[in-house]
Amino acid sequence: CCCCCCYLLLFVVVCWLLVVLPLVVDLLLLPSVLPFFLVSVGGTLMMTMHVGGGVACVMVLLLIGSNVNADIYMHNPRGSNNRLNERSANRNNGNRMFDSQNNNRGGYNKGDEGVQAFTDYSEQYDMSFFMSHPDHLSTGKGQSILSVEWTNQHGCGGNDHDDPHKLNCNMVLQYMCVPESVLEQTRSSCDQECRIPVPGNSLCDKKNPPCGLSKIIDPVDCVEAGYVLREAEMFDQFNCPHRCSQNNNAASAGDCGQGWGTHASGAGWLYPRDGLNTNRQEFTEPNGNDLSEQARFDRKDGDVVRERGLHEDWDFYDECYRRERNRGLFTADQNLRSNTLGYSSAVFTRQNPNNNRRGYECPEERDHWPYWHPSPWVDIAVLTDRLDLCPFYRAESQNVKGKHFCRNTRDCPNCIRFNNEDQCTSNGGNWVMHPPHYQPAPECRQMDWTRVNHHGNSRNGQPVRYNWTLPFFSFPEDSSVNHRCVLRLRYNISTDDYDAWRVNASFNNNGGAGIVSPVRQNPNVDIGAKNTALRLAINTAQFGRTFQDRSHVFRLIPRTKAGIVAQRPRESGNTPKTSDFFGDKTLYNLNVRGKRGNIVQVYPSVEYDFIPNHLHMNKNDLIHIQWTGSNTHNNGNPAGDGQAGDAGEGRGGTDRHNFVELRRREFGESYPATWEENTIFKNMVDALDAYIPRPDEIGGSPHFVSVNSDRGRDWDEVRQSWALRMASVGFYRSFDYKTSGGDFDTNSLIARSEQGDKLNPLLDNASASYVGGVFRFAEGVYNYMCTRNHNFSNRDQKGHLIVEGDAVVDDIIINNGV
Repeated sequence: CCCCCCYLLLFVVVCWLLVVLPLVVDLLLLPSVLPFFLVSVGGTLMMTMHVGGGVACVMVLLLIGSNVNADIYMHNPRGSNNRLNERSANRNNGNRMFDSQNNNRGGYNKGDEGVQAFTDYSEQYDMSFFMSHPDHLSTGKGQSILSVEWTNQHGCGGNDHDDPHKLNCNMVLQYMCVPESVLEQTRSSCDQECRIPVPGNSLCDKKNPPCGLSKIIDPVDCVEAGYVLREAEMFDQFNCPHRCSQNNNAASAGDCGQGWGTHASGAGWLYPRDGLNTNRQEFTEPNGNDLSEQARFDRKDGDVVRERGLHEDWDFYDECYRRERNRGLFTADQNLRSNTLGYSSAVFTRQNPNNNRRGYECPEERDHWPYWHPSPWVDIAVLTDRLDLCPFYRAESQNVKGKHFCRNTRDCPNCIRFNNEDQCTSNGGNWVMHPPHYQPAPECRQMDWTRVNHHGNSRNGQPVRYNWTLPFFSFPEDSSVNHRCVLRLRYNISTDDYDAWRVNASFNNNGGAGIVSPVRQNPNVDIGAKNTALRLAINTAQFGRTFQDRSHVFRLIPRTKAGIVAQRPRESGNTPKTSDFFGDKTLYNLNVRGKRGNIVQVYPSVEYDFIPNHLHMNKNDLIHIQWTGSNTHNNGNPAGDGQAGDAGEGRGGTDRHNFVELRRREFGESYPATWEENTIFKNMVDALDAYIPRPDEIGGSPHFVSVNSDRGRDWDEVRQSWALRMASVGFYRSFDYKTSGGDFDTNSLIARSEQGDKLNPLLDNASASYVGGVFRFAEGVYNYMCTRNHNFSNRDQKGHLIVEGDAVVDDIIINNGV
C-alpha cells in the first residue's frame, strides 16, 4: 500500500484522461442515440444521453486511480470486504460477493450469536437497528441515527476554490433492504406484480404517478400487506424465470397445476444472506439456442446455493450479462470481451474487461452512478467536492426518478439486450420504466478531508463518518415490518489532468483510425533526452477506479408500539409515565468497532473501540447499546503483506465486549465502578431490551426480558439487573430475581453461581454478540469501558456520554474523540 506514493504523479497524469472518456463509445455504436452531454463531477464523469423517444439516460462514472489494492474499509457497521468466517488474516475469496478492489487483509468476520463459530444461519448474529419514527421526515422528530465510519487510503475532500487537494473524490452511500418475510424462492405467479400505492394512484390503475414495486412476490402476502396486485409489467411471463413441466405456456402455479417448478427447496431461502462458506455463487452462461424463461429457471435453479452469500440476486446479474454495455464509455486501450451471445455486455467494463465475476454484482452498475437502468440500491448520500452538482445528483437518483429498461416479449426473447428505446421497440421489445424507490433524494454535501496514502483520521483528528438517519419503510396505516439490509459504500477518485467536460469515447485507442488513447498501458514517455525514455506504471484498467466495501446483513426493525411494551417496569417518577417507549424520541446507536489483535495485526482494519465514543444527547433521547463479534478472528496465516497474530485477552480468535461504568466517573480511570459507585444505571429512567425474534426463532417474543422477566419488579432491582446484564453480556439476567414459586431465576447470578455456571472473568463463555438494550438516562456525564479489551498503554476501549437537560441540543456531537 505504501508504494502508492511512488505512483502519485502517474496517477495524476492518467486520471486526467480517464474521467470523462468512458462516455461516448457505446453511444456512437448505437444508431438510435441522439445528442449526449458530458458533465464533469469533480473527478467523476457524468453523461446524459438522449436515446430514442427522448428518454434520457444519465450516468456518473465513478473513477479512481491507483495501481495498488488497499483503499476503503467500513468499520461501522462492520464492513466485510468479502470476508465471512476466515481464521486467517487474509480473506479466502475476494470474488465472493462484490468487487471491492481492496487488500485481502481488510474486513471483519460475520458476527456469531453465541460462544462458538456459527455453522448455520440461526447461529449468525445480525445487528438490529430500530427504524426512525414514521413521521420523522415531516416533523423532524424521531430520527434513529447510525454512525457509519470508514477509512480510505487515497484521500478525499477539499475543493478547488480555497482548499485544494491532490485529487477529486466522491463517496456514495447506499443500502438495499428486503422485508424479512420475503425469501429467495420461485414466484407463484408471473402474471402479477405487487405494487405499492402512491398518493394520486391508490388503486395503481393509472400510469402516472407510477406505483412503487414491492419486493413481495407472494400474491397472498402482497394483499395482506395492504398492497395492490396488478398485471405484471416489468417481470411478466417473458421476464420471469419459471417452469411448468405440463404446460410451457402456463405463467403461474395455478395455471400449471402439479408441474410448477420450485427453486430454493420450495420453502425458500434467507435473502439477502451472508453465506455459510466462502465460495462464490455459480452462474451458467446462457445458450443462444434457448433463451426462454424455462431455460433461465433451469440455469438459476442449478446455480444458486443456499450455503453461499447473496446480495444482488441471480436475475439481476443475468440481465446485466445479456444487456449490451453502454458504448459511450471510455475504455482507453482495453479490449473488452464479448459474452456467449456474441456481443459485449454490461458485465464488461474498462475496469473489468474480462468479466471477472464477483457474486451477482453488475460491473457497469458498480462503476457508474447514478446508473441509467434499474438498480436495487437506494441512495443515502453523495459526499463530494463539487457541491454545484448536487441538484443533478439528487434529481437523477433512482430514489426519486424511475429508470427504463427493455423487456422481453413472446416474439423477442432476448430484447433485454437493448439498452435504449429505439432498438428495444424496433426489435419488438417493451421499453418500460421501473418506478422510483420513493425514498428522499440523497443528501449531497462536502466530503470530509482526508490525506492521501494514509488510512487514518480526517483533518480534525477524528475518523471519517456519516451519521445516517435510518429510514422508515411505510406499510399501510403507518405500520412496517422487519427488513434484512446491506449497506454499500462506493469510493471513487480522479485528478484534473484532462478536461473532463470534453473527453469522450471517441478518444478510445483505435489504431485503424489513427486514434491514440490519451492513457496507454505502461507507456514509455519522452523526457527530452535524446534516445532516452522513461516508463510510467499505468494500468489503464485501474487508472481511474472504483473501490467499495459492504456491511454484513443487518436488520431494520420498526419501533415497537406502546401496547406491546406497556407492561415493562419504569421509574415511578418518570413524567409522564407513559406506556409508549419509543414515541418520536431521537435514538442513537452505540456500537463497537474493530477486531482482535494489535494495530499491526489487524491493519487495515482497526482495534477495538466504541463508536461513537463521545456522544452528547438530550435526556429525552434514547440510546441503543449493542455490539457484535466473531469467534474466528484469529488473524492467522496466510497474512499477505502484513503480520499474523491475535494479541489480546481471553480465548484466541474471540471478540468479546461489555459495558461498565468507570470508577469515580473519571475518564482517565482504568477500573470499573462498583454498584455502589454506579451512576449511569442508577440514573436510568427507562429501559427496554432490544431483542426482536427472527422468523426462524420459535417461541421468542419481542422484548422478552423487559416485558416478562422485569415485569412487576422493583425499579431499583431492574436498574441493578441492567448494570449486570451489560457487564456480563447478558450471561446473568439478574442478580437475585425469584420466580413466583420463590426459587431463584435460573439465569440469575445467584442461581448460576450455585450451579457452578459462573461467568469467565475474561468473558470467554459469554456470547460474542449482544443485542443489549435501549435506554433513557437522566442528565449527567458518564464514562464507561470494556473490561476485557481496555489494556492501558497497548489499546483503549472507553467511551464518554453527556446527557443534557431539558434544553434542546441544537448541535448534537457525535464523534470518536474526547
